[in-house]
Amino acid sequence: MADKSLLDAAPADLVGLSLEVLRGRLQAALTEEGDRAAAQAAFRALAVAKAELTADPAIAARELAEIEALLGRDFAGDAGAARRALAAEIRARRVPADAAAAVRLRDHLVNAAAHRLRLSNPKYMTRRQRRAESSY
Repeated sequence: MADKSLLDAAPADLVGLSLEVLRGRLQAALTEEGDRAAAQAAFRALAVAKAELTADPAIAARELAEIEALLGRDFAGDAGAARRALAAEIRARRVPADAAAAVRLRDHLVNAAAHRLRLSNPKYMTRRQRRAESSY
């Protein structure tokens, strides 16, 4: 029978608990270097997923709104599609040529990168004191 507290837990809490259990039991049991490296990568992926789940939803909404404004398109709430479209436009060198749009694009990219670094590697951002780089 499932623990009642697990039934009421938020997704981020479930990921965190799973990560704890896996680290505690699996890490010590792995003897091969390749297996330990694979487990570390999985632990890191779970930690990033947990950070994404607990991140402020306003940040994702702001990022999506910025991309929509830059590209002049509506992505119906699909931030992943918006990011892919922006990347495709940059690769194809179809970004607006005027100076104001270039500044908005650069600011967006710096803010988005800083936000992702805070989620995936918070120690780097703290160590480098780069928290102020992002307006997100």
